[in-house]
Amino acid sequence: MLLETDVIDGFKEVRIWGTLGWHDIRQRYRRSVIGPFWFTLSTAIMVVVLGGLYSQLLHQNIDDYLPYLAVGLIVWQFLASCIIEGTSSLISMAYLIKQIRLPFTIYICREVWRNFIILLHSLPLAIILLMVFGHWPKPSFLLLPLGLLLLALIGVWIGIVLGILCARFRDISPIVTNLTQVIFFLTPVMWSPDILKDRAWMVDLNPFHHLIEIVRAPIIGSPIYWQSWAWSIAICVFGLIFAHFLMLRYRNRIAYWI
Repeated sequence: MLLETDVIDGFKEVRIWGTLGWHDIRQRYRRSVIGPFWFTLSTAIMVVVLGGLYSQLLHQNIDDYLPYLAVGLIVWQFLASCIIEGTSSLISMAYLIKQIRLPFTIYICREVWRNFIILLHSLPLAIILLMVFGHWPKPSFLLLPLGLLLLALIGVWIGIVLGILCARFRDISPIVTNLTQVIFFLTPVMWSPDILKDRAWMVDLNPFHHLIEIVRAPIIGSPIYWQSWAWSIAICVFGLIFAHFLMLRYRNRIAYWI
């Protein structure tokens, strides 16, 4: 049964991956005064420095640009962490996989949950910036939990797919890492699609843009486009189906690959 339902069984073991993920956070910031808020502080410094610079280069109103940049960077950091750490999510757990028979999805959920905790620590920064500049959350803010849930689920299937592929083909990991850096500059994190003018349609073909927008739009109160939600839901559903397929087909081989 474990082979047939690895993804589902892994999701159910909240106590295991939740505890492990929280333990990772505590270990990383052990003996630190402000703990995981160091990540939030570094993000705040980056937002202020880059915001002051790029608001001038891109001729943006800093009151609107800083919250826009803050949410974009925070969500991108979550996605990038899930992608890069996902490439080694199973390889790094080889010592456990070879000794204990557990759903492999537990190890992926542990990694996503760890990054999700950091995301939740950092998002209030964007909300504070909004209030500092006199903006207040709009009714669309209620869509934020749904956007965060979709992000987490997408992070899980990305980890499963990359974890399996990178366990079999080790060259995929550096390729994915380099591609992630390139995609950052092609995604409207620090810049707005409006600056592309008649070529803004190119942004609509970038799935990372839509994944950022389902969180950014509810927070900063920008228009909610159904295309972004449709893209994100489709990415989530088809990604989980593909991850389930890979797990069914290759689960028994992973222990030999790692």
